[in-house]
Amino acid sequence: MSDDDRELRKLFAQLKDEDRGRTPSFRAPAMTVAPRWRPMARVALAAAIVGIAVVLARPDQTPQITVRPAVDLGTTAWRSPTDFLLNTPGSELLRSVPSVGSPDDWPSMNPRGSAPVAESTRRTPS
Repeated sequence: MSDDDRELRKLFAQLKDEDRGRTPSFRAPAMTVAPRWRPMARVALAAAIVGIAVVLARPDQTPQITVRPAVDLGTTAWRSPTDFLLNTPGSELLRSVPSVGSPDDWPSMNPRGSAPVAESTRRTPS
């Protein structure tokens, strides 16, 4: 080991010794006696518990019932104040289904994938 290593070991050993001097024993807190409740604090706690029990145990006071007129929901209508945001340009296109015609009007396809040729332009094999 070099002199630098020995010097570092010595300095770290000094730091450990200083820490041991400042660190309390782990057994010391376990040996301390828990503080006792003062008699006045016990009385105050008991009074608070009794007070809470009295408040919670008393009967509820029922409010007077007021008769309200019935509302016919069939005659009322509610509109959201933001309904206008749903009316966008072109929204009528979204409310209908486009018609593309009848399948009878569509040109038929032969199995090879090409459109049929009109009768007048067909060549006859000779």
